[in-house]
Amino acid sequence: MRYIFILILFFSSNLFAQGNLGVNFGLNDDNFGSIENIKNKIDNYNLDIKNSTGFQFGVFTEIDLITFYIRPEFNLIFSKSKNASAFEGTSLLDQSINIAEHSYKSTDIQVPIIFGYKILGPISVFAGPSFKYSLSNSSNFDLEDIKDKYTLSLLLGSRVKFRSLSLGLRYERGLNNKELLIINANGVDLENANVDITTNKLTLNLSYDIPYGLFKKKNN
Repeated sequence: MRYIFILILFFSSNLFAQGNLGVNFGLNDDNFGSIENIKNKIDNYNLDIKNSTGFQFGVFTEIDLITFYIRPEFNLIFSKSKNASAFEGTSLLDQSINIAEHSYKSTDIQVPIIFGYKILGPISVFAGPSFKYSLSNSSNFDLEDIKDKYTLSLLLGSRVKFRSLSLGLRYERGLNNKELLIINANGVDLENANVDITTNKLTLNLSYDIPYGLFKKKNN
């Protein structure tokens, strides 16, 4: 947790030094919470049960370096996922097809450090590391506790900016895979199976730059 506080202090000091405060909001298409490593899983079974959504909001500061820019952010992310897997019975007498449905919710703090390059007019591309800390999570399965709540991801994207408004598309992929062992799946026999919660997210992001003048001291 101390590393998160260090990042917040770094972010805040840059924020007020630059005087360029902004707010952002994003809609997420998350791909996480799927059930993995089921020995008798039916891969070709058609299951139309997948609903992974979320949203995030936060603040940022942007340091403009003419062609380049640096943008630290501090975001709060809310995500939920619903997945299902089909599998056969484990004995010769049991050849039935079983369905295991898994739902998962999480709340995270995210601190990305974005490095952008302006390629043409209002269009730019960017990339950078994203640090995430898990605040809370819940599931309809009994899962093992998250031992390492920190996640490091790579964030890539592009945006279009018009004056104080910018619209961007981002893709974020976790660099450290995270899987939680399923302890109990509501009575369904899923021995040695786990749930994949590795960050794999697409975000449509809208940002607004608060004008510099709001932070400047007025002369008497």
